[in-house]
Amino acid sequence: MLNSDIPDLILQETKQLPDNLLKEVLDFVLLLKRKNKLSNTKNEISTLQLTELSHLESEFENYKVLFPHE
Repeated sequence: MLNSDIPDLILQETKQLPDNLLKEVLDFVLLLKRKNKLSNTKNEISTLQLTELSHLESEFENYKVLFPHE
C-alpha cells in the first residue's frame, strides 16, 4: 500500500460508518493532530535549549578567572 493511497482508503472505509462512529474517528484524528503538534513543540524547545546552553557556555567561558570570588 502506498502512502498516497491511505487518505482514499480512510475515506472509503469511513463512508460506511454510522454518525456516532464517525464522531469517534474525528475525535481520534484531532487527538493525533494535537499529539503531533505537541511532539513538534517539544522538539523545537529541545533545540532551543541546546542553542541557549551553547550560548551560555560561551558567554561564561573563563568566568571564574575573569571574576574571581573573594
